[in-house]
Amino acid sequence: MDKTEKRMFSASEDMKKEYCAKIVRIGEMKPIEGSDFLMQTMMDGFSCVVAKGAFEVGEPVIYCLNETAINKKFLAANNQFEIGEYELNANAKEVGALIAEGKKDEAKRMVGFFSKHGRVRMIRLRGCPSFGCIFKFDSLVRWKPKLAGEDLESYFTVDENGYEHPFNFDTVDGELFAEVYVPRTRGSKRAMSAAHRQRGKNLFDRMVPGQFVFHYDTDQLRDNMWRFKPDTHVTISVKQHGTSVIIGNLLTRIPIKLSVVQSATRRAVEQRMKHLQQSRPRFPWLRRMAQRELEGLKASMPESFRLGYGPLFSSRTVVKNQYASGNVGPGFYDMDIWSEYGNLFYRYLPKGMTIYGEICGYLSGVSQMVQDQYDYGCRPGENFMMPYRITETNAEGRHEEWSVQRVHDWTVRFMQEHPDLAGRLRPITILYSGTLGQLYPDIADDDHWRDNILQSLACDAKTLGMEQREPLCKNKVPREGVVLRIDDDTMPEAFKLKSNLFFERESKLIDKGQVDMEVQS
Repeated sequence: MDKTEKRMFSASEDMKKEYCAKIVRIGEMKPIEGSDFLMQTMMDGFSCVVAKGAFEVGEPVIYCLNETAINKKFLAANNQFEIGEYELNANAKEVGALIAEGKKDEAKRMVGFFSKHGRVRMIRLRGCPSFGCIFKFDSLVRWKPKLAGEDLESYFTVDENGYEHPFNFDTVDGELFAEVYVPRTRGSKRAMSAAHRQRGKNLFDRMVPGQFVFHYDTDQLRDNMWRFKPDTHVTISVKQHGTSVIIGNLLTRIPIKLSVVQSATRRAVEQRMKHLQQSRPRFPWLRRMAQRELEGLKASMPESFRLGYGPLFSSRTVVKNQYASGNVGPGFYDMDIWSEYGNLFYRYLPKGMTIYGEICGYLSGVSQMVQDQYDYGCRPGENFMMPYRITETNAEGRHEEWSVQRVHDWTVRFMQEHPDLAGRLRPITILYSGTLGQLYPDIADDDHWRDNILQSLACDAKTLGMEQREPLCKNKVPREGVVLRIDDDTMPEAFKLKSNLFFERESKLIDKGQVDMEVQS
C-alpha cells in the first residue's frame, strides 16, 4: 500500500484552511513581561501563550486554530472540559469525588478550560494575545492508541527554497477532529432552510460550465509568508467588513418556449433515452446498437435553450438567479441585498465581465447594518459596494484577471460616467504598492526576514492602520485588516491579515451568538 494511503491525518473535502488543525513546529520562545510562568511562541505566524517548560523549540505539535470546534471525544479523553462540564471528562469520578469533599481548587487543576462546545477562542494572558491551542502528540494517542506508531515529522514538506511547510488537516483516522465553530443562529437556520427548499425543484438551470466562478478563498497571510521575498512587488488594500457580492454579464442558457408538438417529442425522446441508459444488453453488438441509437436521439431532440449573455449574481456561496424561475430566498438577511446590487449594475457591464465586491453599510431602507457597527460612513438605510476584483471571461471560459489598480481606476471612471449611481460605489482603498523590501528597508534580509516582515505588517499603524480604529467608520470599531496581492501573479490569489483587535471583537460577538454570514458559509 502506498504510504499516503496509510496516513492517519487527512483533509476532508469540506475543510476550511482558516478553521482547521495543523502539524507545526514550536518556534522561538519569548518571555512575557510580568510573568514567570508563561512564554510566547509563534505558531505558523500566530501568537500563542504556553506554560514555561511545557514545550521545546522545534518540537512537532498539533495546533488548533482560533474559532475551531475540537472533537469532543478527544477533549474528554484528555480531561480538557472545564470544571462546569467535568462529567464529560474521562476522570469525572475522581473530580466528582474531590468536589464532594469540598476540594474544588484541587478539582480544577484536574480539568481543562473548554466549554461543552469544544470551542477554541482568542484570549489575552498578561496582555499577550493567544490564538488557538497546542497539544502534544501524546494527547492524540490517549484518544486513539493506534496513532502511537505515527511520525509527525513525516508530515512536514520542504520546498525547493528550503522552506518547511506545516500540514493542514481536519480528520484523524477517518474521524472529524476540528471544524469551524458556528453557534446556532436565526440567520443560519434561515439560510439552510432556504437552500433545502431549493433542492428537488425542477427548474431550468441557466449556468454554462466555466463561465461563472465564485471568488477564491482568501488565504491567511500568516500561512503564506514563504511566497514573499524582499523584491516581491505587492499591492496592499484595506479589508472592509461587509458581505461579498458577485455580479456578472456572462454567457448563459436562455430557455426556448417549445410548441406542444416539440414538448411532446422531447418527452418521448427523453423517456426512450432513459430506457436505453438503464438497460444492460448482454451482447457487445447490442450495446453498440444502443449507443448509436442514443447518439441519434440526442441529435434529434428539440433544443430547450439557446446561448446568450445575461445577468448572474450571487452572494459568497449561493448564485441568486441560477434558475429561470424561482430563487433561493434572501438567505442570511431579511432581504436579498445581493440581487439588489445585481439588478442595479449588471446592465452596465460589458459581455464577459464579472465584478467581485463588498457591500458595506446598512441594509437598504432599514436600520440593520450589514455587519454590526461597521457603518463605513453610511446613514441608516444606505449602503455601497466596493469592487475589489474584476475578471473578463470569453466564450470558451478563459478568464483574464485585472490588477487592483485597474479595478480602482474602473470604479472611479464608472462613478464619473454614472453620477446617479456614484453613491452606490466606492473605489478600493489602496494603502501601498511596491516591494516589501522598500516598505520596510530597515529589516535585514536574513533567515528571520519573513517573520520580521509579518510582525511589521501586523503592527503597522502608520501606513496600514493596523490595530487602530477604522477611520472609514463613524462608530468606534477596529480596522478588520488588510489584503495583500502579488502583482503579476501567475494565479489569482490574495492574502488577508486581520488585526488582533478585530479578532478580539469577533470572539466577543461569537460569545453572544452573533456570527456573520461569511463565517457561516
